[in-house]
Amino acid sequence: MPERPATIPTRQRRRRRDRKPDRGASRRKAHRIAVSLSSAYGSPRHGNKDDPFEELVFIVLSQVTTHHSYGRVFDRLRGAVASWDELLVMPLRRLKALIKDAGLSGQKAPRLKAIARRLTADFGQVTLDPLQEMSDEDAESYLTSLPGVGVKSAKCVLMYAFGRELLPVDTHVWRVARRLGLLPDDLPYGRVHNALEEAVAPADRYAIHVNAIAHGRRLCLPQHPRCQPCFLRRACQFYRGHIPT
Repeated sequence: MPERPATIPTRQRRRRRDRKPDRGASRRKAHRIAVSLSSAYGSPRHGNKDDPFEELVFIVLSQVTTHHSYGRVFDRLRGAVASWDELLVMPLRRLKALIKDAGLSGQKAPRLKAIARRLTADFGQVTLDPLQEMSDEDAESYLTSLPGVGVKSAKCVLMYAFGRELLPVDTHVWRVARRLGLLPDDLPYGRVHNALEEAVAPADRYAIHVNAIAHGRRLCLPQHPRCQPCFLRRACQFYRGHIPT
């Protein structure tokens, strides 16, 4: 009578399921992807700002809108004030009118004024410059304590304006990272920032972020992605799983 195959103990199966991916292998793959993306797109800044508070305003305006409108709205708002301290005294109706084209002005205008008041209370003026002296963790914690500022927005401010080696995950970055196998498909969004920063070496995080956005807009579309002309298809789990060979 043939010998029955040994059954893997439940505890061992659980250990296999919970085993973390090889960070070294993930980071080598991410580095190759970062180099390819950078070569194709040139690491565009997408209009993001060098000044920390201006970057935060830019990010707030960008929430739930198209990437074509909020840059224009930011320029209009910036041209209307001599300094950002004027947000404190600008009538709410005036601020809403200035940013109306970015959408949700009824939420964004009060949010910007509340942020300006909080910064003035904490730092004596409308500025984020004191965050330069904080650690990544403390600066992110402070930013996410501001009205309407989430983890992605905080990391954008820290990456673009402070040069921190972080990796904000927006909808494009999340989609591209999942399809390329840098993130599991079923990972909840609340865990993606830590997981992707674990999978991508600090020196590659800026390139992955800015170029994945460009890639997500041009080729790796949410619906009907343009896989055939994609230069990353050999590394792409989505392509291998969905495109007939």
